[in-house]
Amino acid sequence: MVWTSISESLEPGFNEWYNREHMPERILGVPGFVRGRRFVAYDGGPRYLAVYEASSNAVLFSEPYLALKRHFDANSQRYVPHFQGVRKMAGQITARVGSAEGGVVCVTPLTRVIGREDALRGWVSGQLLPELLKQRGVMAAWYGEQDAATRASVAADIPRQSDHFLDGVLVVEAVSDDALDAAMPLLAWERLKAQGAEPDVSAARMRVCMSVHVPPKV
Repeated sequence: MVWTSISESLEPGFNEWYNREHMPERILGVPGFVRGRRFVAYDGGPRYLAVYEASSNAVLFSEPYLALKRHFDANSQRYVPHFQGVRKMAGQITARVGSAEGGVVCVTPLTRVIGREDALRGWVSGQLLPELLKQRGVMAAWYGEQDAATRASVAADIPRQSDHFLDGVLVVEAVSDDALDAAMPLLAWERLKAQGAEPDVSAARMRVCMSVHVPPKV
């Protein structure tokens, strides 16, 4: 997960590069990636979020992926150094409900209380996410957690001291902003704190702007 803003002067070219080159070459060109999606914020920020999903974290240590990291193309060299307010999450989706995709999402970063990680994951998986999926207009919800090895690998890609790594993230996908509104009481911080989560940076709401899926094998 890479969450960033960029200056307005670079924004048109940045989006063309990300949509037509950067994300497709990873999702479609590196074995093991399965889906990539980009979102644009309409409430909160940074402005753009890219989510990459792979069959396992081993993909990020594979030679095809490492080759991309070693050989940044010209457009990557042009745009990546200008990312602003970067937030990243490098780890695994450890709980998920729903088989559809929503058109809008709410992204809630969090920090896991040390020693309560397993209990938090169990509550999110067994209670919170199923509750969210029952809400009218909620199509999916998922929970991602950072892991140390993947974070270290991602941090080595672009060694920017200002990048902020998220420890965990809750994402709710819905058909409308009204549906997100109705689901938000389930994500009240009083509930999350009681289960071992603390607030990180501010949550944001976003619209899907593009997606890339690996075609099924025929």
